[in-house]
Amino acid sequence: MLNFLLDLFKPKPPVAAPITSEASMNFDAAEVGPFLIRLAENPRFTLPADFDTAITGALPEIAVDNSRRWRIDGDFDGNPMQLEIEIFMDDLAAPDIYFFSSAQVIAEIENEMKQLDLWEGK
Repeated sequence: MLNFLLDLFKPKPPVAAPITSEASMNFDAAEVGPFLIRLAENPRFTLPADFDTAITGALPEIAVDNSRRWRIDGDFDGNPMQLEIEIFMDDLAAPDIYFFSSAQVIAEIENEMKQLDLWEGK
């Protein structure tokens, strides 16, 4: 009984903000890995160590006109977040990548996309 009462007053662990926003971009297949590494190295994100290799390793298995989706649990600015990444293989060497998460997470991903565009001179 005492444990039940103590559990009532324990602080609840923070939960991830709901997925409310989306960003997408068409990539050359060779750009996918470097972009995901760029996200992993962004100090605002704490992502699983192998998430980029899991996704890039699966690219050759996705047939043209098919898609695959991953759910990634991590942190953004020290708070829990959920990130969903969907890859639609529009062309064998040019996947469309969709990112789904909270508005703040998507805003940071869009900033990274803009930097990629500037870096490539687009």
